[in-house]
Amino acid sequence: MVEEKRKKTRVHFEALVTLKTDESEIQTEANLKDISMKGMFVNTEEKIPAGTPCDIEILLTGTSTTLALSIRGSIARHDASGLGIAFDSMDIDSYFHLKNIVMYNASNTEDIDKEFFSLK
Repeated sequence: MVEEKRKKTRVHFEALVTLKTDESEIQTEANLKDISMKGMFVNTEEKIPAGTPCDIEILLTGTSTTLALSIRGSIARHDASGLGIAFDSMDIDSYFHLKNIVMYNASNTEDIDKEFFSLK
């Protein structure tokens, strides 16, 4: 049996994502396999080495406005289908928007509340 290491709820979410590293800028209509308060997986053919720092911009488009979440992260892993990215820091507005994304797309909001109020 494989033990699950993740402790944060992950949800499916689609958005336009831009990744910027010192060497490259990737912009793709990303089918996010999942996103959590600690990271995300972006389906892409790009191969960026694990440990590479990156700036992440997630564009949320509504009927009349576009909102951008700005997050600093690093590549946690890559495989044939894309990149796993760990979030390192974000501004308070991005945090609250990300919290809402996870909250409104999760099947069990009670667990989400516990995650947000835990100190871990």
